Amino acid sequence: MKGLPIGLQDFSDIVNNNMIYVDKTKFIYDLASSGNKYFFVSRPRRFGKSLTLSVFENLFKGNKELFKDTWIYDKWDFSQTFPVVRINLVGLNCESLEKVQLGLYMQISTIAKKFNLSLKFLEKDISYGFKELIQSLSEKLNSRVVVLVDEYEKPVLDNIHKKEKAQRMREFLRNFYSILKEEDSSLRFVFLTGITKFTKMGVFSSLNNLEDISFDDKFSTMFGYTQEELESYFDEYINLYTDKFNVDKQSFLEKLRDFYNGFSFNGVDKVYNPYAVLCFFSKERFSPYWYESGSPNFLFDYIKNKNIEITDIVGKKITESDFTSREIENATIESFLTQTGYLTFKEREILENGDVWYKLDFPNRDVQTSFAKLLAEARYGINQEERYELIKNINESIKNKDPEKLKNVLVQVIQSISYRVYNEKNIPELLYSSWIYLILAMSGFNVSMEEEQILGRPDIVLKYNNEVFIFEVKIDKSPDLAIKQINKKNYFKKFLSNSVYAVGISISSKSRNVSEVLIEKIDEVKM
Repeated sequence: MKGLPIGLQDFSDIVNNNMIYVDKTKFIYDLASSGNKYFFVSRPRRFGKSLTLSVFENLFKGNKELFKDTWIYDKWDFSQTFPVVRINLVGLNCESLEKVQLGLYMQISTIAKKFNLSLKFLEKDISYGFKELIQSLSEKLNSRVVVLVDEYEKPVLDNIHKKEKAQRMREFLRNFYSILKEEDSSLRFVFLTGITKFTKMGVFSSLNNLEDISFDDKFSTMFGYTQEELESYFDEYINLYTDKFNVDKQSFLEKLRDFYNGFSFNGVDKVYNPYAVLCFFSKERFSPYWYESGSPNFLFDYIKNKNIEITDIVGKKITESDFTSREIENATIESFLTQTGYLTFKEREILENGDVWYKLDFPNRDVQTSFAKLLAEARYGINQEERYELIKNINESIKNKDPEKLKNVLVQVIQSISYRVYNEKNIPELLYSSWIYLILAMSGFNVSMEEEQILGRPDIVLKYNNEVFIFEVKIDKSPDLAIKQINKKNYFKKFLSNSVYAVGISISSKSRNVSEVLIEKIDEVKM
């Protein structure tokens, strides 16, 4: 059984150590043989960007044997090789512009030494040193050069809350990357990756011949694992898990999909996060692997600074132009969280005038639960100790269909929330719904908010094992009326293959809290 390449980003290491490589070389071939030579893609962290650059590097270096079991093996001319310049900004110290320049200086000088080149201008100016490296390689080897750049915007992204410093970083990077356009005649192929996109007035203003494939349908599954790839490449691991824990294979795959699938970069095709999948099969337990591999401290500060509410992000619609109309430090909350992977495209609508709109939501339960916990702490001050008892009691109330226990937990949390952050007397119904959604999401349940149906949108839908709970929230109205609305608008119809429960929640405007909760099982026969 092949090994799991957790954390491995070098293609040769994966192949030589008999690790699983999910074959993406058809995409590699399409880009490398397209006729265009400048490409850019933005993807969240831990989606295989560095590995993809390693595959490109080995392809252009002609390391044919590494590709023996891949799609591209008998389709690419490996006899024609090219020198590769690979610039990696992932590990740069970005505390100051001087440290960024030092990091790039070291990378460029190391590459020059490998080819026995002496660069006259590198000591004076990093950008000119980069230019000289490309020119010298092309002249010495009588070949065009391949340039691969990993996380091109990291110095700016690391200083997102320091606008002046971010601006200095951007100006430097703009000059640095402009060399790629100037050296067009010396270049065979250029591929840049990043987490975010900038406006054309920013880093790429002088490199405006880049083809951006970030939202391109043809490359929507180039990064991440499709369902078919998961079941094919990890079949042995799937069978090992289901046999060991004596679980039904189909039920297991549904749970795996619920936890780790759902990332979409075009609003149509969905993929799993590779890192989460690899960690799951290694540890054999469900946990928020992708989320915990990142930088929650950075996100914590972002949420606090922006005063984010769930209603600001879930179910919102955004256009493609929203991702390039502002620089990242001025980006809308929705576009920032989407590019960094905390939100994803759930639906896509192409209008007659050519505008493309995307509906946003959390990609899966890994991200949803973790983000809800972080939001509860950063925005509402609900700490880890408070969450433990809360999650335990919420789970028991749902599992036992206990309306009184559910009410008591909601009262406790909402009282804490409203008095900490909301001073106005009239709290809107939608905000109460969003708080209840947040409480359920951070408790680990699969929940959706205002899921569109033919006759309307139920406030919250919660799925638990083979049961579905439909929540309707009303201010100063009986929970019976909320349940009648669920029945009247047939919110339950699409869930009748499960046991369905209507949950009516009444809010008192006087106490600014939950006053009554009612849970009733929906029996279609009685309708």
